[in-house]
Amino acid sequence: MRKLLLVLLTLLIIAGVLLAPSYLRYRQTRGAVPPGVRVGGLDFGAASEASVTEALTRLLAEPVAVYYVDQRILLRPQMLGFQVDVPAILAETEAHETTGHLLRVWVGEALHQPPPPVDVPMRYKLDRDRLDSWLTDIATRFDRAPSPARALSVASGIAPGKPGWQLDLPASRLRVITALTDPHTRTANLVVRETTPPPMDMKLLAELLRERSEQFPGVVGISLHHIPTGQELTLNGDVAFSGMGTMKLVILEELFRKLNAAPDPQTSALISETVSMAGTRSANELLALIGGGDAAAGVTALNASLRKLGLKSTFMAAPYDQAGPRVTTPANSRIGVNTQPDPNVQTTPREIGMVMQMLVECAQGGGTLLAAYGEQITQAECQQILDYLKLNE
Repeated sequence: MRKLLLVLLTLLIIAGVLLAPSYLRYRQTRGAVPPGVRVGGLDFGAASEASVTEALTRLLAEPVAVYYVDQRILLRPQMLGFQVDVPAILAETEAHETTGHLLRVWVGEALHQPPPPVDVPMRYKLDRDRLDSWLTDIATRFDRAPSPARALSVASGIAPGKPGWQLDLPASRLRVITALTDPHTRTANLVVRETTPPPMDMKLLAELLRERSEQFPGVVGISLHHIPTGQELTLNGDVAFSGMGTMKLVILEELFRKLNAAPDPQTSALISETVSMAGTRSANELLALIGGGDAAAGVTALNASLRKLGLKSTFMAAPYDQAGPRVTTPANSRIGVNTQPDPNVQTTPREIGMVMQMLVECAQGGGTLLAAYGEQITQAECQQILDYLKLNE
């Protein structure tokens, strides 16, 4: 037992001899901040409390350069009631002065391998309402609403919209506070979100089309329908026009509704000639196919289909190059603009546009044609019609 006590005593004496220099240096260098502890990355060594207070107050009173994109704004901490809380910082540093921490420091010094320092964050006082008010003022000054696209001229077209900027206040608040409490880098880049401009709409196109129509020495009729959004634009959309070439859209729709199989080579040739050339012979032959060999019966079937689809001002009075009875429609009986349309074949920009819309929607698997005629016309047939129409630019 006595030998064990002697061994322990010997070990204590050896430990005391080894650690005594470290302990003496510790007592000599112990300042307001314990050795092995830093404040915001700063090593104060043996500095007194007064020196630590003066250094932190001076460093954190320096202005912060705040950037809104490329705009530089100087922010003085005093504007926000910012004060470094030195007592709170020193209290937190002292909390790390535990026996375990001191032993790690002393042993590390004795072995010339000091442990990584413990870093205490900055503690501060700040008027957050004043900070938010300051950031709101910055947003008022520099935020920019996105600008919409605008019509320039017929020659120049449409100028695209420009994105805007909007300050993200919560995220920017954190960045400003980080900069205020950083004694090394006194810079804060505010978080600015880019806002997209509103999508272009038909109004811009309408301005250009109206301007262009005023340069035309006649009557312009336009009907546009943007299928994805449903936006529409018409100019003299309900005025009666001669429906010569455009009526071939309806003829093709009726023909494919009549066919029970893909068109044979002879019928395909008639379709191609009808679409790509201005002649009316092939169109009348297609009307005869619709009418079971009689072009006039084909016209009757075509007109019945038009009424079923809700088109009240589109008609053929007789096959091409033949005279038919006078037909009165809402479009050709209106007072005002009169294009002196062909009495035998008429339509309006809006209604022939509706036919094209129906064909496109049918080719996409939906729309009025499929709803009205069921299995009499298919999605593939509507796409085939559109493919034929590419023959006529």
